Amino acid sequence: MPPPTKHVLLFFGAVLFLSAWHLFGGTNDNATSRAAMVASIVEHGTFNIDAYADHAGDVASINGHTYSVKAPLPALLVVPFWWALRPLLHCEAVKEGELDPNLIRLGGFLMGSLPFALITTLIWASMYRMNSKGHLSIAWAAVLPLFGSFLFIQSGAFFGHLISALFLLLACRAWERDRHLVCGALAGCAVLCEYTAAVFPLCWGIVALFRRDLSSLRGLLIGILPVLGLLAAYNASISGSPFNLGYSHQVGYDYMHYAAGFGSPRLVPLWHITFSDYRGLFFYAPALMAALVALFAQGQAPRWWVDPIVLPSIITIVLMSGFGGWWGGWSYGPRYLTAPVVLLFYRSLPSVVCWKWTRWAFAPLCLFGLLCAFAAKDTVGFSVPTEARHPLVQVILPALNGSGSDSQWPVLLGVPATLSSVLFLGSFIAALFVLRRLDGAIRSSTAGGMTGSGRAS
Repeated sequence: MPPPTKHVLLFFGAVLFLSAWHLFGGTNDNATSRAAMVASIVEHGTFNIDAYADHAGDVASINGHTYSVKAPLPALLVVPFWWALRPLLHCEAVKEGELDPNLIRLGGFLMGSLPFALITTLIWASMYRMNSKGHLSIAWAAVLPLFGSFLFIQSGAFFGHLISALFLLLACRAWERDRHLVCGALAGCAVLCEYTAAVFPLCWGIVALFRRDLSSLRGLLIGILPVLGLLAAYNASISGSPFNLGYSHQVGYDYMHYAAGFGSPRLVPLWHITFSDYRGLFFYAPALMAALVALFAQGQAPRWWVDPIVLPSIITIVLMSGFGGWWGGWSYGPRYLTAPVVLLFYRSLPSVVCWKWTRWAFAPLCLFGLLCAFAAKDTVGFSVPTEARHPLVQVILPALNGSGSDSQWPVLLGVPATLSSVLFLGSFIAALFVLRRLDGAIRSSTAGGMTGSGRAS
């Protein structure tokens, strides 16, 4: 039974407050590439970012102009908000051609914090629909794994991974409810945020074709084709070809110019993006390991080879091992695997509350993930150097000097960074207890409703 709307809003508000505490406003290439596109559209009415080329990274050079190489939808979604809020937020002295840090922070909130909070809320609500009773607090079982993962590091950052994962999660939910046209449209939006998201709707279409479910396949195609048409139009406007992505012209990354940087899967990168402490998803989202064990320990565990989440996730992970930049540049965890991790959490976390043994494995893994993620968030954030093969011990722990991160909104109001970090930790702990009480209130109202309906019958 789903939780009441007022409780959902309270849960979402608490998670959004925490996920928006850190808002990155620096000069990371990923963020500036998207911010430059937003600024260029609003200020100059053009897709090219020539005016900001000296202050933006991850760019493409096409026919004498400079463009962002990123999938366009995250920047396009921020455009109307920046256009409307620019008079209020444009308060820092910015030289001609530079990017306003407030624009980058706004993008971080809209494309990082907001999707993270929505993803966490959707997962939490799905856990109630599947099992309102269990051996763990459902709120804690949803919040702790996600905050204790590399997903939390991306909240507040103007990236495209979390917003793509959100669209893909919504698409998957629509697919499970046989709303195939809606699924196609949402999956198309996910691809417009991150191109590798195409693996999921492609797998769904192949499964539907294999099952001769032409109705589902038709709905999926009708939904996704108009969105992909927009991508083709965007590609044509910047490169002259609807099939020519900006990545094919990326400056400084020659491997991107051939097959979009993809090659044959390789074992060493596969190890590093799964289990190693370099970029391993099970190291930087440790609770996922216990959640997957709990999922497949069930008597009615999903058949992974036809599951709409497990199979595409495995394929995506294997494909990324063959990508020329599989490590993700300066990154905390395997950021290119954000969507598979989000969907695997969605599929597996409801199973965690069903087993007594999970508290002995799940809780320590959550704690480890929280310690690592909070330490990174308060120091280097997602800016972990590529050459650091053991980021936790080489970069993050040595950076814990008690000074706190400057990318916290209270710091912008004059609060010392150290005090702001303490306030965040206190707010997080307080929120956990509030959400635990929320669990009790929901279970009481659910039990009361069931009792009432039983008496009425």
